[in-house]
Amino acid sequence: MKTLMITTAAALAFAAPVYAQDTATPPATDAMPAETMPAEGTATTDTMPADGMATTETVPADGMATTTTTDMSDMEVALSPENPGLTASWLQGRAIYTTNQPSTTQWTDATGDAVPAEWNEIANVSDIVMSPEGDVIGYIADIGGFLGMGTHSVLLDRDVLNMAQFGDDTVLATNYSQEELEALPEFDMDTVRD
Repeated sequence: MKTLMITTAAALAFAAPVYAQDTATPPATDAMPAETMPAEGTATTDTMPADGMATTETVPADGMATTTTTDMSDMEVALSPENPGLTASWLQGRAIYTTNQPSTTQWTDATGDAVPAEWNEIANVSDIVMSPEGDVIGYIADIGGFLGMGTHSVLLDRDVLNMAQFGDDTVLATNYSQEELEALPEFDMDTVRD
């Protein structure tokens, strides 16, 4: 069974916005978002053109811009049609199945022609949560509810969800039981940028 890399695809799908710089005129310090202007007065922006060569423009306090090119062909994970990555849009809304095992049960890869009858659809992925450094922390899962009403939203650690291949379908599953998932605290949306 092929392993799909959620972390890499999610990180690519939620890349930080790029702020274009005019290299002839240094930007005003108060005109740049705080996250792009470190305390020492050096701003950097990254761009990724189609050729896979990332460029980083650095504008030090003296206003003289320098550009560095980085070869992205050595990415840790090589994506291909045979080893595809995932986008955030593929994950969002995707059903999460419970295997109805306790969370202490070790995950065992599951395959077959169809999702096992003892598995139940328990939730849907509503979003991905990343750290300020761009690492995937986990997934917001909406449990229960009807037409968006009465939904209990929880944060599932990225290691809690597993991928299983059934025929041509890839599903997300967890060994958390329905009772364990429903007992998780409501996710506080004030802790993330939305």
